Amino acid sequence: MAGISDNLEEFRKLSQIQYKDLIESLEEKYCWKCPMRTNSSEAFCREVDSWIRLTNAFEMGVKDHLNERGVPADCLEVLGAKLLEKKMRTEYISPKFQKLVFIKIEENLSPDVNNGNFIIVKENPKTLKNGDMVLLPRSCPLSVFWFSKISFIEKLPLKIFTIDKVFHKVGVKYIKTNEGLEIPLEYVYGVIIKIIDKNDAIFSELHLEDL
Repeated sequence: MAGISDNLEEFRKLSQIQYKDLIESLEEKYCWKCPMRTNSSEAFCREVDSWIRLTNAFEMGVKDHLNERGVPADCLEVLGAKLLEKKMRTEYISPKFQKLVFIKIEENLSPDVNNGNFIIVKENPKTLKNGDMVLLPRSCPLSVFWFSKISFIEKLPLKIFTIDKVFHKVGVKYIKTNEGLEIPLEYVYGVIIKIIDKNDAIFSELHLEDL
């Protein structure tokens, strides 16, 4: 039986081969009829599409293996949450800075957040409490590429929920929304810390009506 390093190296080489084959297959079967074929070397559309397909295939293989081992389907979201938690912990550079996102709303998302409003969102919150309004993706697959897969389907691939309860389940922190949806905290895109409408003084001070 090969060691971990040998297995990973073999997987890396296989991924390289399969990625190359996917790109060549797209070029041979589809790219010739695509209007972007003239600038595909700049758009990298084949490379991105092949990357997503290969990642999805890998994750489907992981899920198939977990199913063969008898891991319950409802444990997949726990695995996904732990994966995201570890990934974010690894990539988090400095605890001294908190990223805030300023988003313009172009559709009615909830009774409190309407078309024309702006919201200030704190990304990847570590703590939440009852009553917090959070943004969740409209789709929560395990794939780290979920955003790229659905961002072209919805204007804003996020939906607003209000937290009813925060609790732990099988070692993972969960939230429960007013609608009864239970989801790991790591799947939360961000928590809304302020809603700005046209009646707020900051709306005119920042000339948000011009945006």
